[in-house]
Amino acid sequence: MNRLPPNQHDEWPARKSQTPPVTRNGGPPSIQSEPPLRGVDCRHSREPIHSNITRIHQALEKTQGIQLKTMLRAMIMLKYDREDRSQAEAPLTREEFFGYGEAQLRTLVQEAVKFCNDATRSASLVGKLEELSKRDCDHSPCTSLTIGLNSILVDFHNREVGQLKRCPDEGLTLYEVGSNMILDSQLLMEVSDYKSKRKPSIYESRFEDLCNSAPDLETPTFEEMAAMLEKRQTLKQPASRGKPEVRIDWSDIISCVEVSEDQGSLLSLLRPKWEQRDYSSKLIFKDDIIQRGDCDVLHQLKPDCDHKGQGKVGTRNDLKRNRDQEDSVEAPSFKRAKVSSISEKHNHRLYSVHPGRLPSEIQCTFFGLELLRSRWDRTHGIVMSFLDGQFSLRWYDSQGCIRTQEVSLCEDELPLVVATIVLLQCFRGVMRGRASVDLKATIGGNDIRFELPLATRARWEVAGRRTVAVRPVAIRHTLGDRDTGESDNISSTTLEDCFFKWYWREETRKSERHIVDIAKERAAKYLPKEHISDVLNHLPDIHHSEDFEPLSTRHIREFGQLDTAGALVPCAMMSRRLLPMETTFQPQEVQVRLWDILRCLTLLWSLGVTHGDISLDNIMATPPNEDGRKYMVLNDFDMATVMKPGDESPPKQGSGMGGTMPFMALEVLESADGSIKRLLHQELESTFWSLAWYCHREWSWNTGTYFDVRNRKAHWIHGRLYRNPDIDMGKEYFPLLRKIGALLYIEDLELMKLETKILEGPEDEGGEFVLPFFTEIPHIVRPAKDFLLLCDKAFPRDEEYKSWLWMDFAVDSVQD
Repeated sequence: MNRLPPNQHDEWPARKSQTPPVTRNGGPPSIQSEPPLRGVDCRHSREPIHSNITRIHQALEKTQGIQLKTMLRAMIMLKYDREDRSQAEAPLTREEFFGYGEAQLRTLVQEAVKFCNDATRSASLVGKLEELSKRDCDHSPCTSLTIGLNSILVDFHNREVGQLKRCPDEGLTLYEVGSNMILDSQLLMEVSDYKSKRKPSIYESRFEDLCNSAPDLETPTFEEMAAMLEKRQTLKQPASRGKPEVRIDWSDIISCVEVSEDQGSLLSLLRPKWEQRDYSSKLIFKDDIIQRGDCDVLHQLKPDCDHKGQGKVGTRNDLKRNRDQEDSVEAPSFKRAKVSSISEKHNHRLYSVHPGRLPSEIQCTFFGLELLRSRWDRTHGIVMSFLDGQFSLRWYDSQGCIRTQEVSLCEDELPLVVATIVLLQCFRGVMRGRASVDLKATIGGNDIRFELPLATRARWEVAGRRTVAVRPVAIRHTLGDRDTGESDNISSTTLEDCFFKWYWREETRKSERHIVDIAKERAAKYLPKEHISDVLNHLPDIHHSEDFEPLSTRHIREFGQLDTAGALVPCAMMSRRLLPMETTFQPQEVQVRLWDILRCLTLLWSLGVTHGDISLDNIMATPPNEDGRKYMVLNDFDMATVMKPGDESPPKQGSGMGGTMPFMALEVLESADGSIKRLLHQELESTFWSLAWYCHREWSWNTGTYFDVRNRKAHWIHGRLYRNPDIDMGKEYFPLLRKIGALLYIEDLELMKLETKILEGPEDEGGEFVLPFFTEIPHIVRPAKDFLLLCDKAFPRDEEYKSWLWMDFAVDSVQD
């Protein structure tokens, strides 16, 4: 371990009585039980330019590549699973399901081939695609492409394509030029909520929303609306801005299209190819061989975790899948799709040759991000790209990005582009990324229906848990709704004391409620009866928890024959409302009550439950009870693990290392690959880094690599920066911060002593040191009790924390 040179030991500052602050941030803070990505109060809109781009780069590192036709088949299968299948239909076996997807894909492509080979039907599309490469064209490239794409939708909107169920007329979509959007855009350094780097080149909008932007047309037909858009786009007329309800928001956008301003000369080859009228589905599928007798491939694609019921596509009830059937052993084996990481097969620029302009791949991801966070229940976003005569599609969800390999507009693959546009037109709510979850919870024996505030959105991140934590509200009744009277009053009263959380959890992990219930059960079983409250008083009360497995990110990857490791499933949870610790406890109180958390953490580890993500926002507080007593509560167990009582370290679960950078222990930051064991000592240390953040936000702890942050935090303690009198914080926080800094400094010195002792080795009989040989530096482990005793010197325990030997508690193996 690379440690900074030690300095002299600090003396513990004397405890002083200070006047508590009225507020910390100039007003009542919002209640938050989940930290934003990599830190609390992360000010994304005020970060430097490179920081936002860095997040996009990190999100693109695990992009999964796939052929366009394979992605179309996967979306067809997902559409059937989520939208088209009737509950009365018998479930399909795996073989039948993949057979259905392949058959519908071929039918769709054949219809697209007919369109391309018909000069009358496809003339508008080809003409507009040609204009993309003409600099002297009267229209912008975006206008030309928009008119061309809409010509496909107008042609197909009344056509049946195989067994694909069409979208209802009121849900039909058309493409509109992005310049007509009444949508905020900002400089890159200021991108944040609803403020993108720039507007999309083209966006897909619902027919209903477009009608609102055209008040001159009272009840337009689909064809009339398309003609009106073409006229407006050609004449460069803006959308109506007169009415607030006409405003286009990111939540109104179905998908985005990124268009290169300079398509090059490749499109000059389009017309000669098109005039030959020789597009053929055989050429598109020439490399695909279906072997009915071999079923090895699909079984190789089975996810790592155990998913019961994957053998059949079961019926649904409120987005719940029938999971009672075991996997079927009969399945067709299609030729394995060519898949790759984007870093292996797609060498797309992540930098721009034009100053001030983002490269296409980065810009597409910004659009995908805006789509993902436009609604709290958005499951995915689709962004397409027309770049240098090439077409590609991106599917963004909480697991990351799936990107199709580019196909040429000028060669045999043009029907695949047409098929993509037609398929997207067939999508309805769920396939357009709107989960439309029926929010309800059972609280105190009552079934309560509720909704979330309209402005509720997920955090600013492409891939990850994308947590939404918010106070639920009673359902708003509109005119004409019947007043349910007493039931409404019960609902409103109950919800006032509740807190709702929506997040995406790795499928290999257990739910928060499951882990908290195990912790409470083990506390009641193993702890002395009079001390059970030492754990129960400091755990959240979870009323309701529900997983929405049919919305898992695994399905689109499984259908696309991609790696499903790290798949995420959305979860809804309702719990008792907690208060932020930092506004409930004053610094003087924290010096005493921090032992609530230290004791609870220690006992949980003894009971075989680890937390995994100690941070300031995960240390909450209860409202004062009748006696005025407040408790610190350890909240947010979605990164927690369960192990056998007495085990020193939990097994690794999930794909992430867990933790939030400003609060992670130094040795955990040193081993960002998760190679070291997770120990109680690390979570105790994280508690004090969280309390340091409570006193003062050190924003440098939240930027850069894990190792960068580790070095900054080490410099903070070894350089005595916590003693700087010029730190911008209330004077009442200085005593606490200085004690925390001194504690972390001395503890790091103790670890350094252990490291030196191990590396030097024991003395031999001659009195000389024998330097041992290590193939790798061993992991230095300091007992958690030693750290707790050191904490006791810095923050002497009150008598209630000395009433029994909880530091030495262990589950009796006989009792276990």
